[in-house]
Amino acid sequence: MTDTPIRVLALSPIPEEGAGCRFRFAQFIPYLESNGFQVTLQSLFTPEFFRLVYKPGQYVRKAFTFGGLSLRRLATVASASQYDVVFLYRELFPLGPPLVERWLASRGRPPIVFDFDDAIFLPNVSDANRMIAMLKQPGKVSTIIRLSDRVVVGNDYLAGYARQFNPAVTVIPTSVDLSRFVPRPRHDAGRALARPIIGWIGSPTTGPYLKMLRPVFQRLAERREFTLRISGAADPVSIPGVDVDNVPWSLEREVELFNTCDIGVYPLPDDEWSKGKCGFKAIQFMACGVPVISSAVGVNREIIQDGINGFLATTVDDWVGGLERLLSDAELRRAFAEAGRATIAGRYSLELNAPKLASALRAVAKERS
Repeated sequence: MTDTPIRVLALSPIPEEGAGCRFRFAQFIPYLESNGFQVTLQSLFTPEFFRLVYKPGQYVRKAFTFGGLSLRRLATVASASQYDVVFLYRELFPLGPPLVERWLASRGRPPIVFDFDDAIFLPNVSDANRMIAMLKQPGKVSTIIRLSDRVVVGNDYLAGYARQFNPAVTVIPTSVDLSRFVPRPRHDAGRALARPIIGWIGSPTTGPYLKMLRPVFQRLAERREFTLRISGAADPVSIPGVDVDNVPWSLEREVELFNTCDIGVYPLPDDEWSKGKCGFKAIQFMACGVPVISSAVGVNREIIQDGINGFLATTVDDWVGGLERLLSDAELRRAFAEAGRATIAGRYSLELNAPKLASALRAVAKERS
């Protein structure tokens, strides 16, 4: 810890309501500020615009608001020389070429630490914004990586891509604060579940993945009673023959929502985009002591040891079989809950990974000075 704090300007396209901003940087701020850093976090989107983005249409309103927010961001970037390090989550602007990133990286400006936790170098756009897909330029990610002094990524797949353009790459998995994500008291763990809750908690962009599990839930409903709790999808979900409880997501109730579930599901398609995912919903369920079953895709295979701290599934039969076992076996649920939380404590905790981020930021500041 130095006498003069290291001044960090953290820039995110999304506000703290977005999981990426919250868990890739915002939650680290208390640790950083107690260890020699002075942090300023600014997002491009306001919370109101962030919610508007995922609503279909309204392109004129979106464009007008985006223009005003972009001017504010340019003013922030212009003040970057006041800082010792710029931490850039994803990109400065989600649309267009990396012109401002080039300006930010020009001579005399502070070093850049670039962080990303999705395969943002691949074409991808939400269903609500198909009309502007042509304005997104995922190819600019390689340029931003080259311009950066250090790159931080959430998994080895993303690291492999980044190292093609910059050797200074650090892997820091997306992490949770285990003092906040805690299991609820489970006094009923030893008995059969009367009306269990199977939970899916996600976002408007991951909501379409639920379609993969429609036949799973319909088949399971023919054999077992359960409630499917869904929170975070863009629109209410209904599945014929299945008792579905659509619950609004809110930042204030985040941990509570996980704790209302007896079993968590985390479906993903087996594609290149999913390989860049950091398994975060599985991590959150496991931190809360909720037994989880996930698609056997990408980093999920690292987080989950099939049959030890959760289940991995590929086929409909895998999903149905895993859910039935968890519904009927209280001891298995308890074992998965304990092993899952231990897994998170061993690799995916804020306590473990906050010093790694601090070290990366301090090293970059020292190298430039």
